[in-house]
Amino acid sequence: MKKLTAFIFLLAMTLSVSAQTQWEKPTEEETQRYALYERKKEIPAKYMQGGVPEVDGKVTWTKTYKVEGKSAEDIYNNALGYFSGLVKSGNQTDKSALAGVNRAEHKILVRAQEWLTFAKKALYLDQTKMNYAVSVECSDGECKVLITNISYRYEEGRPSEMHYTAEDMIADKVAFNKKGNGFTKGGTKKFRMATIDRMEQILNDLGTALK
Repeated sequence: MKKLTAFIFLLAMTLSVSAQTQWEKPTEEETQRYALYERKKEIPAKYMQGGVPEVDGKVTWTKTYKVEGKSAEDIYNNALGYFSGLVKSGNQTDKSALAGVNRAEHKILVRAQEWLTFAKKALYLDQTKMNYAVSVECSDGECKVLITNISYRYEEGRPSEMHYTAEDMIADKVAFNKKGNGFTKGGTKKFRMATIDRMEQILNDLGTALK
């Protein structure tokens, strides 16, 4: 009887706290997304070596979209529409903005700072601020995109606050053990996996917007 009473009390307290905050039940996708962190789980190939691209030693995602039948102006307008929405989306901070546009040359520069979430559960939220820069160049039938200068601000405002660059945190040379068949200890894995997922999402969403 004492155990049942204690359980009811704990449940009531949890519901009370939830009602007084903006915590909400995580979606199924959020619940499952990082279940891969559990030991003895096979890690998908996209997170392993080669999953984080580099250009001249700097973590950089690049992609060239072929958009047949569309002019540079049309492609530029679609790309501008996508990134105008991205910098105002819910996970962005007030530091995200279109840093520069050149309609004559069909170029766009974006400066972004957003919340990257690792885990979200009742009364628990693990996330970091992620900064990155995007460069877009459009021409007839083609759009070239480059995402680089990725960095993180983790545990901001706490004594444990830390700043990392992508090169220090998620690059192949720092993310894996000497054998290259497993992640190093610490938070490298969650930063790498979440960043790969986010870059993939941005590039896929842009591809849809350009069609």
